Amino acid sequence: MIEDTREAIRQRIERFSALLTARDPAIVDEIWSPGFRLVGSEPGEIADSREALVHLFGKLFARPVRYGFDFATFAVEANGETAWLFAEGDLMATGADATDRFPYRLTAVFVRSGDGWRWRLFSGSEPAKPFAG
Repeated sequence: MIEDTREAIRQRIERFSALLTARDPAIVDEIWSPGFRLVGSEPGEIADSREALVHLFGKLFARPVRYGFDFATFAVEANGETAWLFAEGDLMATGADATDRFPYRLTAVFVRSGDGWRWRLFSGSEPAKPFAG
């Protein structure tokens, strides 16, 4: 059962990344449901309504780079109708000449619904450099 859940959520993340890279506005409908919240890694990247998601992705898609994810760690746990993900790897920023990779962590919560696993929370972070003090 957990392997089915893990695979279903991996597919949701892969679809999210593909839509993000393609700058496809369908990304909003892919993740939006009432009660959803996105908290990105940059200041101001918070969206808790469909309109806020449209605005946020519009700003991201206007940048000169395309984003996508490559996660090396992908851990899913589930309890009943709720599943949560911790993924760690890289945020890829692809420009005209090169792709840069930045460390990235994603924590996400999903709830099972009639059409599979629906997003409830996206919380992303870019790990800070170790404290030198």
